[in-house]
Amino acid sequence: MPKLTNTILSCLGKLYLRLRLRNQEQVQRELQVKYEGRYRNAGLVLLFDLLMAIAVVAFVVIVTAVLYFTVA
Repeated sequence: MPKLTNTILSCLGKLYLRLRLRNQEQVQRELQVKYEGRYRNAGLVLLFDLLMAIAVVAFVVIVTAVLYFTVA
């Protein structure tokens, strides 16, 4: 299972960097500087960013619902 997870994260990281930067030199530079030379780390950062965005949206929805029902 960990091998499959690493493969998925690596593919996700590679796709993310290539779509974001589009220049292979910039991809390699960013990979070395920011992600320690591993596409897996880029995939993990992307995954955590998505999870944090979902958490923020969920928090705002919950706060809005609580305010709506307490004021109404």
